[in-house]
Amino acid sequence: MKRTFLGCVLALTTASALVACSSGAADDSVSESRTITVDTIAGPTEVTGTPSRIVAFGQQWVDALLEFDVQPVGYVSAGSNGNERGLYPWQTEVADDSVMLDASAVDQVGGAVPTEEIAALQPDLILVSGIPSIDPYRGLSDIAPTIFPKAEKVETWESQIETLGRVLDREDDASRIIEEGREFTDGIVADLPGLNGKTAVLSQFIFSTQQLAVVADPEDGAAQIFDSIGLSVPEGLVNSPDISHGRIVLSPERLDVLTADLVVMLPNGGTRDDLEKLPGFTRLPAATGGGLAVVDYATVVGINLPSKASVEFSLNKIRPQLEVVAS
Repeated sequence: MKRTFLGCVLALTTASALVACSSGAADDSVSESRTITVDTIAGPTEVTGTPSRIVAFGQQWVDALLEFDVQPVGYVSAGSNGNERGLYPWQTEVADDSVMLDASAVDQVGGAVPTEEIAALQPDLILVSGIPSIDPYRGLSDIAPTIFPKAEKVETWESQIETLGRVLDREDDASRIIEEGREFTDGIVADLPGLNGKTAVLSQFIFSTQQLAVVADPEDGAAQIFDSIGLSVPEGLVNSPDISHGRIVLSPERLDVLTADLVVMLPNGGTRDDLEKLPGFTRLPAATGGGLAVVDYATVVGINLPSKASVEFSLNKIRPQLEVVAS
């Protein structure tokens, strides 16, 4: 979970350099009729024509493409946390001929983005998200126009849908997709009005490093999922001076910061029993009040790297805790 939760998933480590590659083979498939500009953390990216060979090097982008019924020519793998194709439960519509790309090496010292494999797919657009730093990925722009995140935090899924709507010249479809997604969360608000005014946090405890990681920025895309159903981040976390990339990493002694009514937690490298052995864990308000959801990797990723499909999956998984908090 290090990569997926720290730094647009609270990543603890990252590294290294890219080998610049280039490919012009896909240019013939791109119409020269229009150019749009997308502002990113790496600067503006210009996309000419309507891309047809798109690499989704980020889980959120895989999901966004599927909402438009567009198949990626290559997609980033969820690794051992996904199925045999490296996909999460809500990504089953990815075509069999889409190429799975391994991102695990990027987390290793001296590791690099698989630029050669990406270049071999002859993309006319590369979409990147869920990364702690853009530095190892800059060389992707030498292969094809590359859309990086807009900020050093997890983007909202709506923002990505809007961007893709512009890129694909399908802004009406983008509006429809966003409306459908909001109908789901609006339904929860209608069913559970008692959530309004309560608090929630998304967190994980990393047993290998003995660290507590918490989403603390209310503008972070993950926190916005809770906001969409009436829940907010506790003020003590929002005002913390330790926020970086929208998140806070703390020692086990700081479990007391988890004062929220709802706590969604991944026991990264451990179990619920292991969590309950941590000093003070069983006395947390969520633990005593029924608002503690100890979840698996897919469920926490579904909120942490939100998309229309993943939000529906994950919020359904924690529906029992939502009902308790709302009561």
